[in-house]
Amino acid sequence: MTVSIHGLLWTQQPDLSWYGLQPWWQRWLEAGARAEHGADLQLDLDLDRITYRLPLEVRGRRDPVDLQIEFHRWPRYDCYDLLPEEYPRVFAAPGATSPHRMPTDDALCLYFPDSPPWRRWRPVDGLLALIDLARDHVFFEDYWRATGGQRGGTWLGDEAPHGFPEVAA
Repeated sequence: MTVSIHGLLWTQQPDLSWYGLQPWWQRWLEAGARAEHGADLQLDLDLDRITYRLPLEVRGRRDPVDLQIEFHRWPRYDCYDLLPEEYPRVFAAPGATSPHRMPTDDALCLYFPDSPPWRRWRPVDGLLALIDLARDHVFFEDYWRATGGQRGGTWLGDEAPHGFPEVAA
């Protein structure tokens, strides 16, 4: 059977219970970002992944940075007990030296997943807030490298410890 969702055709029946295929979730998540970025915000919708792409203007850079945000139905990465929609993968300026990148795939480490909800991004904040967080992160990386990087560079944003403390047995 061929099914059309948002003008896309699939040859198998999609599971519409996944939040990523819910038009109300997408519209609600995207509203502010669409108002701010318009047609520059591109959406790729798959059966188990939503990918947003955007040329992102970052202070101090002449050219935009290609930003990619991925929401996975079944992430192949650890979500640290968060729901997958609360822990998307965000990529920008691949390969840049940074103290806050995921070692496995170079995704930006934007917030500590064990922080309370008001200290980390959540879908209720909207895609625009996540885009702005990524923009600031790339700027902080640039500043950190310009002020010494691994030899004492200054990180302008909040920082949390990496990793999780071991639980005593």
